[in-house]
Amino acid sequence: MNYLGHYVYNHAVCRLEPQPYFVLGVVLPDLWPRFSRRRRIRWKAARGATVSDPRAAQLRDGLLNHVAVDRRFHGLPSFVRWQRELKRRVADRAPRSAPIDFLAHVAVELMLDHRLARAEPQAVEDIYGQIGLCRSDLVERQVGLLGDVDARGLGHEIRRFISRRFLGQIARRDTLLRAVDYILSLMTIRTAPPRSTICTLLDASAELVDPETIWAEMHAAEPTRRAGDALPDHA
Repeated sequence: MNYLGHYVYNHAVCRLEPQPYFVLGVVLPDLWPRFSRRRRIRWKAARGATVSDPRAAQLRDGLLNHVAVDRRFHGLPSFVRWQRELKRRVADRAPRSAPIDFLAHVAVELMLDHRLARAEPQAVEDIYGQIGLCRSDLVERQVGLLGDVDARGLGHEIRRFISRRFLGQIARRDTLLRAVDYILSLMTIRTAPPRSTICTLLDASAELVDPETIWAEMHAAEPTRRAGDALPDHA
C-alpha cells in the first residue's frame, strides 16, 4: 500500500485512534526514497529497539505497522489477480525488457490511493494534520536511533512532504502519470515502456481496483503475529 491506503486501513477500517508520530512512522517507508536511496533502515534494529519516549514508541510502531500491513496486502488474492490481469492486457505491446511486473504492482497501489483520494478527501487532510503535529528534529533523531541509520536531513524531507501536499493531487490522473515517471526514474532499466502502455495499465487498474474488496480480504487474511509488528486487529 501507499500513503492513503495505509492511513484509511489503519484509521477508518481498523479504527485505530490517530497518533501523530504513529501516522508519520507509517508514512516514512514510502517517503524514504525521496530522502535517500543509499541509507536504509535496519529493520532488525527497529524491532529490537527499547524506547522510553512515547513519541519514539509511536514512531517504531508506525514503521513496523507499515511493514506488517504491506506483507498482508501483497499476499491478497485480489492484489495477485489484478496484477496478473494488468500484465495480460499489455503483454502484446510492452518491450520484453520493460519492468511490466513491477509496473503492474505499482499501478494497483497508485490506483488504490487515487480511488481513496476521490472518495475520502478528508483522509488527505487528516494525514497532513497529524504529521504537522510532529517535531521533525525529534523524528530525525529518533528514527536514526530506532533504525540504526544516518537520518540527518530526514526532518527537512518531512517538511517538504508537508509543504508539497502531493496527496491532495493524487485524485488527478496526470498526477498518477507523474508518479509513475518518478518511480521509473529511481530504477535502472534498459527499456522504459511507452507512455501508451503506462496509460493502459492505469486505465485497466481503474476498472479493477476496489478498496472494499481489499478491506474485506485484509480482514479475512491471517494476521501477522510477530512481536512488535503493531498490526491492528480489525474492529
